[in-house]
Amino acid sequence: MHKLFTIAAATLIAGTAHAADLSGEVELTFGEKANDKWGGEMSLDLGVDAGVGAIDLDFVAVDGGAVTLDNWTVGTTLGGVDVAIGDDNGVFVGAEGEQTIAAPAMAESLKITVGDAHVAVGFTDWGSDISDISNIQGAYTMGVAGLEVTASGDYNLDTETTVLGGTVGGINLGAATLGGTVTYDVDAEHFAFEGVAKAGGIVAYLNGDETDSLQHIGGEYEYALGAGASLTAGTSYNLDKEEWTPSVSVGFAF
Repeated sequence: MHKLFTIAAATLIAGTAHAADLSGEVELTFGEKANDKWGGEMSLDLGVDAGVGAIDLDFVAVDGGAVTLDNWTVGTTLGGVDVAIGDDNGVFVGAEGEQTIAAPAMAESLKITVGDAHVAVGFTDWGSDISDISNIQGAYTMGVAGLEVTASGDYNLDTETTVLGGTVGGINLGAATLGGTVTYDVDAEHFAFEGVAKAGGIVAYLNGDETDSLQHIGGEYEYALGAGASLTAGTSYNLDKEEWTPSVSVGFAF
């Protein structure tokens, strides 16, 4: 088993030996702090991308801190099948706010993609035992009546629990497009949802679950300042706690 994964990793790295693209963004984020005052934070995101399904390294740093590797993926295509190993390969559906929908965790994993079908096998502890599997995720995307529909599932081998999820996107209303995500925890019998609307640079969402149909509303607006700079302003409102979480950021891409 260990020799098998060693050979697989060597094959993935060998298949990615070509020039890489370097990109990144410096972001200044301003938000409300614990003292009810607004404070700022500078962060750096740096990406090294050697092609889709090849090498993708995402580094991050904050003011006064060291540069660290945040996410990584190493992969290649073998006979029309995309194979990748990394810590950002989860295939379960997501949304914008994601305060209520289920989000099964997946750390380092092996991901296999064939067309629109994706399967990811997660490792419990990548650093000590790659034969110990934590969970398995699958997803399939299809076009239905002009809409993009994705069905996904997660099975946790440790807790023996199953979570199902689905998303629909591309509902065109002319000035805006609508989409939505639903998740269902089979064992907990818990249903949650989130709806998303997009119009120009505006993204808005609302979400809830079976016990409380409307828990959060939020959104953000992104405006291009020019020369790789952008301004993003957003907020989220918790209807139960009656709390706003506003934020403003200025990004400089390179």
